[in-house]
Amino acid sequence: MRRFKGFTLTELMVALAVIGILVAVVTPAIMKNRPNKNKMMVKKSFYTAEQIVSTLINDESLYPDMRDFCVGSEVAEDAEEEGICAWGFDYTAEVQHEGYSYDGKYKFAALFKEKLNVKGNDNASKDTTDKTGIEAEGSNKAFYPVFYTSDGIKWDLTGTKDAWKAEKDKVGTFDTECKASPENAGCGVIKIDVDTSNGEEVLCTEANDDCDTYEIQILASGKMRINPAHTRAVNYATINTSIKDE
Repeated sequence: MRRFKGFTLTELMVALAVIGILVAVVTPAIMKNRPNKNKMMVKKSFYTAEQIVSTLINDESLYPDMRDFCVGSEVAEDAEEEGICAWGFDYTAEVQHEGYSYDGKYKFAALFKEKLNVKGNDNASKDTTDKTGIEAEGSNKAFYPVFYTSDGIKWDLTGTKDAWKAEKDKVGTFDTECKASPENAGCGVIKIDVDTSNGEEVLCTEANDDCDTYEIQILASGKMRINPAHTRAVNYATINTSIKDE
């Protein structure tokens, strides 16, 4: 009669122990090299914002160069009082763009939003106090500064409402508080949540490893950077050299 040999209980336990050790060693390496979706989305969203800001600030039909009116002459002072002096995004006078009229406090936000593939609005952000983004021959309508794009990103542009004002009693340009100076005329803020599936916003500070939300600071001159307090987002987007410019 032929006898069949099998694994003993001891051999089986040793094999399982070896497999467990291999899993414990290999798993961290796999997890470390696995693409971080939020990291990629931060890069994508910042690059998108950078392209839109560059397009807007360099479009003379939307933001003409009015700096010649910002010198210290009597003519310039009169012009500044009338709102003609402007360094960039602080030019809130009405412009026509693709059949729509843009002006006022939400001019930048509406033009920025027009460049994105918007999927829906955050109804709670509804604002009827400004006529920005209305049809050229139409009547006033509500504007939604918080909205969602087709890639699942939430954009909050409430921080750009009436953001660019020349405050000559302040000093500094791109400090932590994003204070104003005459040539930069204030600072607008865009808040971005790259992962809305979890129902919460976790700022990309050093303390938050698994984060999804950060802020972009934009000067009237078009210069922009990620809020330096959001260090993880800064590191995620290091492929864009302009974010570290002071």
